[in-house]
This record gives sequence, structure tokens and C-alpha cells, in this order.
Amino acid sequence: MKKTLITSFFLSLLLSSCPSLVQAGRSYPFELFWGAQSNLPTPLIIKQEGEETIRVNQAEYESDAWTWFNSPYYAWRIGLWENNRGWEIELVHEKIILKNKPEDVQHFEISHGYNLITINRAWKSSKSYHLIWHIGAGIVLTHPETIVRHKSKGFGASFPEGFYISGLTAQIAVGKRIKVWPGLFGILEAKFTASYATHVPIADGYAEVPNAAIHGLFGMGYEMVK
Repeated sequence: MKKTLITSFFLSLLLSSCPSLVQAGRSYPFELFWGAQSNLPTPLIIKQEGEETIRVNQAEYESDAWTWFNSPYYAWRIGLWENNRGWEIELVHEKIILKNKPEDVQHFEISHGYNLITINRAWKSSKSYHLIWHIGAGIVLTHPETIVRHKSKGFGASFPEGFYISGLTAQIAVGKRIKVWPGLFGILEAKFTASYATHVPIADGYAEVPNAAIHGLFGMGYEMVK
């Protein structure tokens, strides 16, 4: 429910901005993914009112994917395709939990989602094993839970109170469909994302939380053909 309202807005925006594609579109795929990400070390800056700025030059994050049933990594994507090119809206729900915490940071995680919501341009390559390429850009929607200098914020907050549009993201991905049944297919995909959450709220301040990650995804999709 939390993601449905947000995604519906972006889908409506996509449809209204591409009326000619909708009218002439030939296929409408929906894809659901599971997987995991590997986070690259990135800087972390924490600013708290009246205190010195905390800087971690190479912040290391756990992804916390599949450590328990309530912590899955998932993504989904809706597309509007004409011939071998399409427009898509996508949500990637990833989690980041800081491992190398400084002394003044007791807890720092964005685990109800360092959510990446993008609009993609996609195309099918007939010459390269029928791979599908995706390039997209959009926003980072975060749900942080932090304790900095023993001041906590975000724990137990529900939608929309605990969610913040915090920055921008971009991605490039390549995948392969495997036909299972008419209209039904499996998917294998590799993805690289680069994101910069410039304003993640903490108690009495905010954090700048960039993230770069390599993703491996697998899933299922269904394509409706007009």
C-alpha cells in the first residue's frame, strides 16, 4: 500500500507524458523481481544542530536482503512498449545499514527502503542474444531509522510520515527474458545504480547519503499484447 500510492502517481505521470506511445503501444509488460545488491563504499556526512559534522569517508553498508522473511529485496516494473522500444516505471526496494559506525552514531539504517523510483527508456537488442537494456533516472524515497548522539528518529513511523523524497538516482541495466508460456516469461537481470540522497532527516539535523550498488535480480513477467 505504501508503494502503490506513490507508484500510481508516477505511472499516471508517465501515461500523460507519452500519449502517442499509449495509443500506438503494442505490449504492456509487468515484471516482479527478487534479488540482492552489493554496496560500494561511499562517503557519508551527518550534520546535527550545534554539533560537529560527522564524516565517514568510506561508509560500508549491509544490504540486509533475505536475512529474514520480512526483509526481502524486491523490485517491480511496468512498461509501455512499441516494437523494440519502450518506456517504463520501476521501483527498486533496497536497504542499507551502516556497518562501520563512528562513535557518535549508535544506529544508522535506511531499511524500510532506500527506494529508487525511476522512469526508464528501454530497448531490445536483436544482435546481442536478444538482451534488453534499460537506462533510467528518478528519485530516492527514504525511510531512515537512526540514533545519532543518543537521539533517535524514524522508529515506528508509518506512511507517509516516515518517508522522505531525499535525492536523485540513475541506473543502467541489462537483462534476458526466458519464455515460459505465451505472455509469461522469466527474467535474469544485472543492474548498476548511482544515487545521492542529499537530505535524509535525523534528530536535529540531516545526513547526506550517496549510494552506488551492483544488483543481481531474477523474476517473472507477463506481457499483454494489444
